[in-house]
Amino acid sequence: MYSKGSTDYDLYGIKIALNDRFLVSVDNLFLVWYVEHFPHANGSSCRVLYNLTTCDFVYSVVVPTTNNISFIYNCIDVHGNNVVGFLVSNDTCSFYLMNEQIISNYSTQDNFVIAIDGQSTGVYGFADDFLFFYQLFPTISLVTWPNTLNISPRAVDIGHNDKYAVIAGYCQSSVSVAVECGFLLRLNVSSACPYVTSTFQISTVVTYSWNDPRSIRLVTNSRTYTAQFVMSVSICWQTQQVLIGVQSLNTVYLYSLNDTQTPIGVRQTGMNLMGYGKSVAWLDQTCQKAVILANAYSYSNYEWISSSVHIYDIQSDGFNDSTQPILAYPNALQTLHQSMNPSFIRLTCSPSGHLGLLDRFGNGIGILSAPPNNYANTNTRIYVTSYLPCYRGTSRNYSSIELCYPESSSASNCSTDLFCPYGSVGEVAYSAFESIEQDQDYPEAPENTVFDDILMQNIFSFNLKSVHCLIVSPTTWVFVVMIIVGIIVIGMECSERFYPHQHYIRDRAKQIFRKIDLIGEGEVWIGGLITTAIIVFIISAYVFSNAFFHQYPIEQLKDNNSFACDATLRNAKFATTTQKRWDPRRTSKESQLIFDLLDAQVFTLNIDLIQTAYTCGDYFYIQRSDGYKITLVSITNCTTNYNGTILSLAIVLPAHELTVQLVLSGLKTVGAVRIGLSSPSATLEHGRFTALEMKFASTFVSSSLDQVLTESNVFPIELTKIINETDPLDSNGSPQFSAIWSYSLTANTDQLFTSENRYTFFYRSQTNISVTISQNIFYISNIQQPIARQTEVIFRCLLFTIVVLEVFGLLFLIVKLLFIPILHMIYTRLYQNFAKIHKVYPSSDLSMVTVENKNPLDTLTHTFKTQMPRRRWSSGTHVNEMNNCSAH
Repeated sequence: MYSKGSTDYDLYGIKIALNDRFLVSVDNLFLVWYVEHFPHANGSSCRVLYNLTTCDFVYSVVVPTTNNISFIYNCIDVHGNNVVGFLVSNDTCSFYLMNEQIISNYSTQDNFVIAIDGQSTGVYGFADDFLFFYQLFPTISLVTWPNTLNISPRAVDIGHNDKYAVIAGYCQSSVSVAVECGFLLRLNVSSACPYVTSTFQISTVVTYSWNDPRSIRLVTNSRTYTAQFVMSVSICWQTQQVLIGVQSLNTVYLYSLNDTQTPIGVRQTGMNLMGYGKSVAWLDQTCQKAVILANAYSYSNYEWISSSVHIYDIQSDGFNDSTQPILAYPNALQTLHQSMNPSFIRLTCSPSGHLGLLDRFGNGIGILSAPPNNYANTNTRIYVTSYLPCYRGTSRNYSSIELCYPESSSASNCSTDLFCPYGSVGEVAYSAFESIEQDQDYPEAPENTVFDDILMQNIFSFNLKSVHCLIVSPTTWVFVVMIIVGIIVIGMECSERFYPHQHYIRDRAKQIFRKIDLIGEGEVWIGGLITTAIIVFIISAYVFSNAFFHQYPIEQLKDNNSFACDATLRNAKFATTTQKRWDPRRTSKESQLIFDLLDAQVFTLNIDLIQTAYTCGDYFYIQRSDGYKITLVSITNCTTNYNGTILSLAIVLPAHELTVQLVLSGLKTVGAVRIGLSSPSATLEHGRFTALEMKFASTFVSSSLDQVLTESNVFPIELTKIINETDPLDSNGSPQFSAIWSYSLTANTDQLFTSENRYTFFYRSQTNISVTISQNIFYISNIQQPIARQTEVIFRCLLFTIVVLEVFGLLFLIVKLLFIPILHMIYTRLYQNFAKIHKVYPSSDLSMVTVENKNPLDTLTHTFKTQMPRRRWSSGTHVNEMNNCSAH
């Protein structure tokens, strides 16, 4: 039963229409039509009052598809008559009533819908009791027929033709049951009533489960009007397809006009809700994309929950429950128009792709199709949108109300050394955002921390595989000296053999060697030569000890040493312990100053957003969360680097332990992120206490180029104090302290990134990056001490000298008392045996004896010389004594 509700804009019809030139909406509260011309200009917003007509409550409004600035309405006058009329304009806000007709002999209709034909020559009307054709051109006339279609109409569409129409509504299947139904109608000339050519199966297409309330839905009277039973229809003659939305079933059906029994596709959004498909339309006359009003109402009491407009690429993706929209309005970039209420009730589209949208308070806006590489800007003060250029990393090569789409990684043709994820804004190499590692490793304690062992290992080291080791090895130089000694001995022996009468220089050299003999105490001149090698050995030990002594502390040593085979050898030993932090107010420890120095350092949080379209001009902010208190933290510095592919933010933190969050509004993506901390160095007491500079950053990159940073991320940073104490070389000195922050920044990469594509990116409303900084309750204490101090080095060197001399003296004594007598005895026996074999008689030629026995005698004489070095023998004496022995 008709009941006027001036504030209910969802009552009895569609109160918005548009073509490519203007938009018109109905306001029954203020009795006016609102008209917006395209494109918007001064004076393009119009108001057409009801007093031009007899209307008291307007049901619906339609506009010609031929872009004429005129509109047709159906309404109820103050007497309850069903009225249809035609208002025309001459491209201005001056509208006049061309014609108005009353459909006589019928009571006020609740279900009364109209549609204009594709040639804009006339309007068809469908009501519970009657049908009519309202001819507009070439002459105006009205023809009425009784409704014999057995349908209570809820929606009708003719599209870009004048031969057929699709009507949807409720059919009375029995006296007490009505079901959803639809017909394909043949439209005849004005003198013939439309008739049914085929029936759309709607009510039996989808079988619902037993616990789904839609399975027990019941409509008793098809003519009873309620907002829950609103339907919508949109027909496309180019593809021969039709959309039918049934919001009470939360379902949209896609049919082919060639097969009205089985739908091509069906999409629903679940049970316990209704509203999906409340209004449907084809985006433009190509009919590749469908626009669906995806409302959500509670099924039990029809309470509004949410509204959004979905666009589906049916031509590419098909149409079923798994089909995802390629756009949802509103979104983070195309926000809700400031004049609109978030509850939408109707939509309609123009042939070129403009979208008209009506909210529950009767506010209508026109979202105009934007040129290629631009997108519709809904942030306007007027009732039609403007357009803005696509932001970096996105594009669209056709006109549409859609957003610009980020470029996929597969389409970027990016080389392997460049980072080009989904939504890339340029080319940037991986090396441009590598992690910054802070050198915080403390040296491990050497295996040997006893100076005696180190001295002996390095003095007697001899490595043939390394030239450096050979050069610095004392053994090498001892061998060199021994070789020189050997050359001298051989030279002197040759001198005695070949120049027996010229022995002044030889004797003088022997005298010098005896004087420097520390082994045999001057007994033999060879001892002096060996002493020379020993002196080289001892000097090498002194040189090594002195160089080793100055290898402390390690922080003052820039290069590897050059005095030992082990280039990393240091006069330092280390001890590392983990200790619990103490209350600084209750301690008098000398090291408390270094803790105070660390606590006084100012932290700077550095965040690098890699491959992002965000710039310093975008709206984003840093907020600090302290329990229930939220405060803003200023961004100290913002820069873009590497051709605008990296946005770098620096934030000076007000505390060392806190949680801050970077909020990036909008649907722009971030390909990777690098997060780190930095703080300057500081000193006290002329460098005795030093807080070292902190600078580290960790980069997080997904393994897949199709993934970007998720909408919400948390990066926990745990800091640990490292206190380094360096003992002095001098026992009377003061220790030095240095300190640095050690960090731990770990996050699960699989949870940080998510796959993004054309079906998901527009759902992003903002990107939140949270950083939580905490301190470990323990700190690491590193103590550096010298292995050998000066007094120990001096004592060990003196001790080494004494030991070396005593060892070589012992060796000399062993050789003198043990080996030489044994060799002498062996030689004597061999000589006696030789003499018996070669027995010499007195009558023999003495000269021959002398010549034959010269070499053995020389050898023997040399041996005795070794035993009795204080007697000087000449070659002549040797011969004479041998001759005397032979004579006896």
